[in-house]
Amino acid sequence: MFKRVLITAIAGLIAVALPVEASAAPAAAPGQLTCKQAARLQFPNEHAMRKAFKKECKQAYKASRAPAHT
Repeated sequence: MFKRVLITAIAGLIAVALPVEASAAPAAAPGQLTCKQAARLQFPNEHAMRKAFKKECKQAYKASRAPAHT
């Protein structure tokens, strides 16, 4: 009985903590698509293609955000 209560309490704490951490991530500006959303629109039924598209999109975004070294 004690194990069940302990496991339930721990699961409840984890469930409460996850949304707080997820909301701390920066969101895209209003009206701007994230790489994940763009991938879902481009490839709605192909998981592997979405994953590849999202990876390339993130790499391109990071490259565009990197400071230019002259």
